[in-house]
Amino acid sequence: MIDALNQQFAHILWQSYRKNLFSILMLVTSLTIAVTGLACVLIINSSAKQSYNTQQIALIDNVKYSVFAKQPTHPIQKADYAALRRVGFSELVAIARFRRYVYGHQEKITERGIEFIGVDAYSALEVYTHRSSSQVKNTASGIAAITTSSALLHPQLLKQLEQNTEQPRDKWSVYYEGVSKPLPPLSPYHSASLGNQIILDIALFYALFPNEPLGELLFASELEGKALSLRIDALVSQLPAHLDIRPIATAEQQNDMTGSFHLNLLAMALLMFAVCLFIVLNAVNLTLANRLSWLKVCRQLGISRSAIIVIQCIELAALTFFSCCIGTVLSVYLANAVSPAIQATLSGLYSVNVGFGRLSLVGLFIQVFCVSLLGVGVASVFSFKQCNEQLTSTKPKTDNEPSKTSYFLIVSAILGFSALFVFKHVHSLSWLLIATAAVILSGCFVLIASYPLSLQVIHWCIPNRFPLLKVSTQHSIALSKKTRIACCAFFIAATSNIGMNLMVDSFRSATISWLETRLVSDFYFYYRGDQDVVALAKQHNITLLPRYERYLDYENTVLQQFSYPTTPDFQNAMVFYAIDHPSDAWEQFEKGEAVFVNQQFAFSFNKSLNDTLELPDPRTQESKRYRIKGIIYDFGNTSKQVLFPLSSFARSSAVSSIYYLNANDANISDFRASLQALGIDHERQLISADQLLSLSSQTFDNTFLITDGINIVTLLVAALSLACAIIMLMHDTRPHNMLIRSLGVSVLKTQGLAFYQYSVLCSIALLFAIPFGILLSYILVFDINLQAFQWTYPLEIAIGKLFKVVAISLAIVIIVIAIPIIRMTKKPLIEDIRWLN
Repeated sequence: MIDALNQQFAHILWQSYRKNLFSILMLVTSLTIAVTGLACVLIINSSAKQSYNTQQIALIDNVKYSVFAKQPTHPIQKADYAALRRVGFSELVAIARFRRYVYGHQEKITERGIEFIGVDAYSALEVYTHRSSSQVKNTASGIAAITTSSALLHPQLLKQLEQNTEQPRDKWSVYYEGVSKPLPPLSPYHSASLGNQIILDIALFYALFPNEPLGELLFASELEGKALSLRIDALVSQLPAHLDIRPIATAEQQNDMTGSFHLNLLAMALLMFAVCLFIVLNAVNLTLANRLSWLKVCRQLGISRSAIIVIQCIELAALTFFSCCIGTVLSVYLANAVSPAIQATLSGLYSVNVGFGRLSLVGLFIQVFCVSLLGVGVASVFSFKQCNEQLTSTKPKTDNEPSKTSYFLIVSAILGFSALFVFKHVHSLSWLLIATAAVILSGCFVLIASYPLSLQVIHWCIPNRFPLLKVSTQHSIALSKKTRIACCAFFIAATSNIGMNLMVDSFRSATISWLETRLVSDFYFYYRGDQDVVALAKQHNITLLPRYERYLDYENTVLQQFSYPTTPDFQNAMVFYAIDHPSDAWEQFEKGEAVFVNQQFAFSFNKSLNDTLELPDPRTQESKRYRIKGIIYDFGNTSKQVLFPLSSFARSSAVSSIYYLNANDANISDFRASLQALGIDHERQLISADQLLSLSSQTFDNTFLITDGINIVTLLVAALSLACAIIMLMHDTRPHNMLIRSLGVSVLKTQGLAFYQYSVLCSIALLFAIPFGILLSYILVFDINLQAFQWTYPLEIAIGKLFKVVAISLAIVIIVIAIPIIRMTKKPLIEDIRWLN
């Protein structure tokens, strides 16, 4: 008998789907969006982790050290490589690198240049002769493949290239020194260490790029501890004077390097997941509200409350399972679509290659399903508890809930002070993100506590000649208690939107202003070659000022030593974060007694103005003490940088890749012609300041385009959550609306009053979101960004931009909530009377 009743209840549940189609679709859609975002981030992070853990460079594993050229003007020679191998260092494997676009019938088919890596395959195979592990065997098979006159690339990269052109592979080519050269046969090879790369034998590499030098010599050895140290010491003693050796970053170091990036990705995914759960909660509430009369009938038929709850939990788990199936599949395609951008970001920010890892769909599904089931369960506990109470009680529930304003304010204060303690005393990025979430939650509790007082103030301000507005405002107090969760979702979305927009706009404004100030020259010439371009420029009455550069190890970190001119124009062009007595600072800098460092250096090594540094002199390489007299802005750079005057570098041995020049149009035209005669690509390498500024602005906008999309999606999700709450509350407010309509109020006015009530609730949430959004932008700029990237920028709060963000946020939510209000108030009055009876 009990089984028959349960089957009957399941049948009734199934029949109710047509009435609850909207709420079911909202639940499945929101869960699918949440799962897709979360799974996509998990795929990206997993792929990156696999890439780090392979500890491979160009398919060569166990690479612990790399031999490199101290100066680009004196690169590694083939004779140096041969000599080192002849004296017994068979662990060395030469590689060469060059980045080029791939063309199909003279049409570019890659969005960014692909890194071609030439590997001395026969030497690499010799390294693996006496090894037997499965990983080594797989690696050796990959190295052996490139000895057969073919090039290797990841299958996903090959697929992306094929999608971008209709030309067959044998028609693909690269341009080198103005000549088109066909690519060798391409073979897909699955390795997590491969990303935006094509691996080929070094002989094939030099057939394509004959004039490129050797990039580095990889030291691949299984030795550990003291044995490895002795072997490295022996290698150092045999190195030519122009070569040096450095350790390769381990998987742990790479994970630390990019941990902030991946943690931010995960935080964004979890934020999206949490916001989507607001829709789940309201969709569940709406479904249960629509079914309540049916559920009471089921109780009268003898079906137990536990059976009713269990069957609905099973239904919810089934919907979660269905949503996770769709979201997991969509996440694979989304991750593949955004992977080139992720690769470019990590490569540009951290110089770390992230490839395509092997994916276990079953493992990924289990992860997201467990998280989703937990989230849906937590989000639905209150709904099922309330449903259980309604099925137990036979009396209508009265709204006599005592005020909990003081409780909400106490919780808000605890969260706020806890977050303040973390910001002041803890510097872990993960804890900073948790503290940021605590600040937003604190704002939610302040909003909930402030709703009654705010609405009472609005009620008091409305003149008595507008009785309907006063009644609707008073009724909004009761509505605010029932829409807390939905209003908090909108508050979180609006706060995030305001904070992110203020942060991005401040960054854009600071960057553009910084560039406009720093770009003091008319043109910038990017060149690293053997031609004496300084002498060539003099022939055309052009003064070419080089930016000398040198790289060295400083406390296990690569440090940039750059030159900077000290002319009045360049002094005015420098943008300082902090400087001590500008005139004295420039005087000491010009004498070579002081240096300027960027924020990245100062914050990473905890240095301040007037602290001393011990660095090698760029000219003599002798250790010398310098005083920090200025800390400069250096937006977007992850490297640590120290500036020296031009006189600190020896022109005969210094290296430069960027030159500053000022000239009129006629001289520039002649200079371009001379560069073209030497085979130098002046169109790409000689860039005006206006072109640089335009290119930088375009790159900036493209980089943060996804941020705008995320903000809009978040607002839409919050608005949909509020719409679900409104649909549910329309049933509770039908007596109130019926009373107003029975007094002769038109449908249009009834719609307007309902629209006014919810607009007031949203407006109050938006007003509270403004200060918390500004606070969030401050945290993002001066805490999160500082901890993640070691640089900051001035926070600019533009009233016009703030008003625009607020207006867009309010417009989006008003448009969405207007739909259910118009739909519900269109019913004839007689239907409401019959429903009430």
